[in-house]
Parts: sequence; structure tokens; C-alpha cells
Amino acid sequence: MIGRYLVSMLIAVALAACGRDGSAATLNAPIQLAPGQSAVYDAESLEVKFVGIDSDSRCPSDVACVWAGEVIVRLTVRKDRRTKELSIKGNENLPVDGFVVSVLEVLPPPKSTQRIAPADYRVTLKVAQQSP
Repeated sequence: MIGRYLVSMLIAVALAACGRDGSAATLNAPIQLAPGQSAVYDAESLEVKFVGIDSDSRCPSDVACVWAGEVIVRLTVRKDRRTKELSIKGNENLPVDGFVVSVLEVLPPPKSTQRIAPADYRVTLKVAQQSP
């Protein structure tokens, strides 16, 4: 009897964990995400997902450029079951639903001899409570 109860509990815990595709995150702390990964802020009922890169015109690290270029990151933000899709430039902040989402870094840096595959991108984000 106790064995069946324990098995049932383990299955329930495993199923609950499967429903969550994101990494636990803390406000004001940087978190790095790959495309398709999410940062989950449980206490705030907030999830930020890195969808991918909309455009990347950053100057390659092995070239001298007049203009540094820019990278535009595509995110989805879910707060209290409402989802918004957003685009944000690298190294910029975007207010959304009482929070500020900041793109701190986009990796890898481009090289003139190599195209970056969409799955190879990584973005470091920080989410903070918006000041009143």
C-alpha cells in the first residue's frame, strides 16, 4: 500500500516538472538563455522566453567597422496568462507589465568568415521590477 502511494507521488512530481520548460530565475540576476529556453520568475508569475534573433548586423570581431551595428532579440513575455511578443535591441531596456527586461549580452560575437546558426545564439537577460 505504501509502495503504491510512493509511486503515485513520484509520478505526480515528475509530471509537474515536465510541464515546466524554463529555468528558475531571480529578479535582478543575469540569466543566459538559448533559443526556445525560458526564465521563470515564480514569485512574480512571470516567464520570459528567448524566441530567437530577428536581425544581427553587428560588426564582425575580425573587421574594423565605421558603425558597430545592432542585434535585435525576439522575446515572449508571459505574465498572469497574458503573452506578449517583443523585439528589443541588444544592450537596451524595455518596460513590460511592471518589469524592465534588459538585454545584457548576445553571443557569439560575429566573425566575417563564419555565419552564426540560429541555434548557436545565447542571450543574457536581466529582469527587474519597474520603478514607480
